[in-house]
Amino acid sequence: MFYGYLVPGHGAFARHFTMALASTFLIALAHSMTMFFFIGTGKHIKELVKEHGLGQEVVRETILYKSKLFPIMMAAIAFTMAQFILGGGVHTRVLPAWLHHILGWLAFGSNVYCFLLETKYLVSNARLMSSVYRAVDR
Repeated sequence: MFYGYLVPGHGAFARHFTMALASTFLIALAHSMTMFFFIGTGKHIKELVKEHGLGQEVVRETILYKSKLFPIMMAAIAFTMAQFILGGGVHTRVLPAWLHHILGWLAFGSNVYCFLLETKYLVSNARLMSSVYRAVDR
């Protein structure tokens, strides 16, 4: 975002575009990989519960994590991608700059919030998996 506010300056647009492209790709990749992690661990826990006759509350817990986290992750990805894509419209002067500014701050805020939630639920998921593994090892 920093380079975006320097765009009228010499060479700032190239840096802004390069950073935007890289960060959009990495953010979408990180959130997507986190989603697949939750899907995979949820499936694994479901299989362990079925094989070892554990309580279904563990499976419901993984579903709860995904239901709380996935909509926020999708919003963060959508705001980030919209910001990048519509930035091209601002660069060509088809769209107003204020739209790019607002989307930039929405993308930033949604990603910060999403990363905090991901951290919380990754820790909770790790604890849940540990408890399932302990129950299976008994």
